[in-house]
Parts: sequence; C-alpha cells; structure tokens
Amino acid sequence: MNVYRLAICEDDGVEREGLRELCDAVLQERNIPHQLTLFSSARELEDRLESEKDIFDILILDIMMDSGINGMELAHALRDRGDRISIIFISGYEEYLQEGYDVQPVHFLLKPVSPRKLGEALCIDWELRHKPKTLVLRKKNKMVSFSLEELCYVESSNHHIIVHCDGENKEFTMSLTEMERMLPAEQFCRCHHSFLVNMQCVREINRMYIYLQNGERLPIGRKYNKEFQKMFVRYMNL
Repeated sequence: MNVYRLAICEDDGVEREGLRELCDAVLQERNIPHQLTLFSSARELEDRLESEKDIFDILILDIMMDSGINGMELAHALRDRGDRISIIFISGYEEYLQEGYDVQPVHFLLKPVSPRKLGEALCIDWELRHKPKTLVLRKKNKMVSFSLEELCYVESSNHHIIVHCDGENKEFTMSLTEMERMLPAEQFCRCHHSFLVNMQCVREINRMYIYLQNGERLPIGRKYNKEFQKMFVRYMNL
C-alpha cells in the first residue's frame, strides 16, 4: 500500500503540533500508512513544492498566517499553474468559506478542528485517490476484473445485478446492496433503489433524472435526490 504523504502548514507552533497529532491518530486508526511534514509558513511550503514535484498527496493549510503569503494565496497560486493537489483548509474565520471553495478543496474545517470531520476528509481523499482502482467479482467458476473508471453504473434486476461498463454489460448473482458495500462510497452512490452510479460518469442532474456522459439517462428516486446531489458536489470538488 502506498504511503499517504501530508504537508501541514500552520504558523502557530502549538496548533501545528495539534494538527500533526490529530492526523497521525485518525490515519493510524484506519491503518493508512502515512508521512507527515510540518511547515511554519506558506512560503516555506511553496519553495518545497517548487523544488520537489509531486512530493505530497494533500496539503492542510491554515488560511491566515502572519508572515509572507497566506494559505489561501498559496492555494490560488497552485491552481493558477494547474496543480490539482488535494487541499484541506483550516481557519478560525467562517467568512473565508466561500473564497476557499473557489479553489475546490477537499474540505474547509473551522478551528478548533473536529477529529471526526478531519478523519472523514482525509479518508475521502485517500479512498478516491489511493485505494485500488479495480473490482473483482465471481461469475460461476471464473473471476471477472473491472476497472472502476470503466464501471459506469450497476442495475438491480430480480435477484441479479447488471454491471454496465464501457460498451459491455455483465450479469452477476448478487444484490445491489452487496455490490454497494464493495465499492468506494465517495465515488459510487445510489440514485434509485435499482441503480448505483459512478459519479465520474455523471454529466447533469435534475429532480427526476441523471444524465450520463455517454448519453444514457437514469431515474433518480425522490428519497435519494438530496443526498445524491450533495455527494455529487463533494465528488466534483475533489
């Protein structure tokens, strides 16, 4: 399993150490191998990112820092040059929330940081970017492997499921609920009691239907609509 590499940028020494302990605790609890690097200024972190490409998987940035550029300015600079590295913002000021989402962070956490919310944000990023990208299912006496990127949606049919991939559909004897448990929850979401959809394949949503990138249209159930739209926005912001 790959090591999850985190950079924590916070100019207050006590809070920086507190974030390190929180990250270490939540990642150890979930058995995610990780490496934590601490920075006391955004300038110091920026210099490291410029000298060593792809050194970190995610940045945990305090927005307001006393010296040099702040976390928000660093995030804008990274996005302006096309860097899609994951970012979690930390701030004691809620008024920065809207500007923070302009650079599509994984999450925006208010101080004091909740261990539960921090853990959820880190796990969402880890699962989407670092978990295995394939799924293996049994079909009679053979094993069938799917790429999660190619798996568009799963349909329930009687006591079977139909897995819809790029140009190919396969049927398996299992329930949609069983299939749902096997897939990363942040990428695959129920839109209907009979359909489970890959967020990556969604093009448009309205109150009644989901339109996929390949032109197909799926129904969206009333009880699933609100949660599905919430999950879709979260997925697109990663």
